[in-house]
Amino acid sequence: MPAKTTRMKAPTRLLLTCAAIGAAAGIVLIPAFVLSTTVAPAIPLLYAAFAGIWSIPFVIALALLRQPGVALLTSLIAGLINAVLTPQGPSAILTCLMIGAMVEIPLALGLYRSFRPWIFYVGAAAFALPYALYSMPFLGVDRMPLWAQVAYPTLSVLSNLAGVWLGLLIARRLERTGVARGLQRPVRRIRATDAAAQAQPASQA
Repeated sequence: MPAKTTRMKAPTRLLLTCAAIGAAAGIVLIPAFVLSTTVAPAIPLLYAAFAGIWSIPFVIALALLRQPGVALLTSLIAGLINAVLTPQGPSAILTCLMIGAMVEIPLALGLYRSFRPWIFYVGAAAFALPYALYSMPFLGVDRMPLWAQVAYPTLSVLSNLAGVWLGLLIARRLERTGVARGLQRPVRRIRATDAAAQAQPASQA
């Protein structure tokens, strides 16, 4: 019975943890959403330089909890908060969900078997570059000097990579406190000795 009770509590703890991260993210992102309405069209390069801030909380959620869907759930909660409290309105939900999906998809492609940092970095770069190129005409970057047209996507990618780095760092610090104990998805790490042991019977056959 105690074991069953513990198993019953784990999903509730997971949801509460996602809600806490999502609520904190929603509050932290309020200034970013408010500033983006004026900074993005006026100073696109500055907007690109801090674009990575949106990915930080969702990286924290996925790297800390290592469970499918947690980045999307926290991004939904953050988006709902900003839909009410920022000029973006409902579009803030779509923005947060899009970034949450950017964080989630690379891990989902690997069926959540590995949560190595490089996967987060590759996903961030793969999202940031095409999005920056897509948004350039809307912000008038395509009419700026060539150096600005190069700097805008470069800053956007670097900013998102920095956001991933900071998110992973915070997730590691939180993990050391034990806040995610019992919630994390087990990850199987193949050691060199395991690989050698698996290869030995094959060579003998």
